[in-house]
Amino acid sequence: MSDKTYSLTSRTVIGVVLLLVGVLFLLDNFAVFDAARILRYWPALLVLFGGLKAVQPGGSDGRLIGGTVAVIGIFMLLNRMDIVNIEFWALWPLLLIAAGAAIVLRTTSGSTVPADADATDVVSGTAVLGGMEQTCTTKHFRGGSISAVLGGHSVDLREADIPEGEDAVLEVFAFMGGVELRISQEWTVVLEGTALLGGFENKTHPRDAGKKRLILRGQAILGGVEIKN
Repeated sequence: MSDKTYSLTSRTVIGVVLLLVGVLFLLDNFAVFDAARILRYWPALLVLFGGLKAVQPGGSDGRLIGGTVAVIGIFMLLNRMDIVNIEFWALWPLLLIAAGAAIVLRTTSGSTVPADADATDVVSGTAVLGGMEQTCTTKHFRGGSISAVLGGHSVDLREADIPEGEDAVLEVFAFMGGVELRISQEWTVVLEGTALLGGFENKTHPRDAGKKRLILRGQAILGGVEIKN
């Protein structure tokens, strides 16, 4: 009989938070407890999620953004406790600073693409205040890095292929913008991204799951990443 191990993940935290909020509202409906007394301190959730992201293993850009969110949450919490007088709108530029720093870190840190990868086997680019469209048809796709900041980035990979038994790692970053990926139905998408007031949406329908995997890593902040066939 094997022993099960449990770890604190973002999904676990979300589940626990939803459970507790549900209990609070239930008690409030029966006039047992005033839920508003607790819910006014909701910025504590930003501290929790940001702190969790900051200490999780992964890229330094993700930890930077997580730490920034935690700092904003701390100041908002202190404001609601009447300890400081700083509103969110005075702090939101920190998100721009963190986003810019994350882009710099992504370009200066080591790439996840194998060193022997040919330039035609990867995709890369950054769309800032505008749009970018790319098409890749290589039969040995290895991944890459794409970003959208206040703009849109579209990549068509439907004619590309990943060698069977291999993985391709694609790093994505969307800040107040959108990334759209079109991929082959032969690929299986593995999402390892983090969404903050944004989202990752996987609309693909793989025919043969597991043999050819596209691993997506990165962040969607006030923006979105959409994957479809």
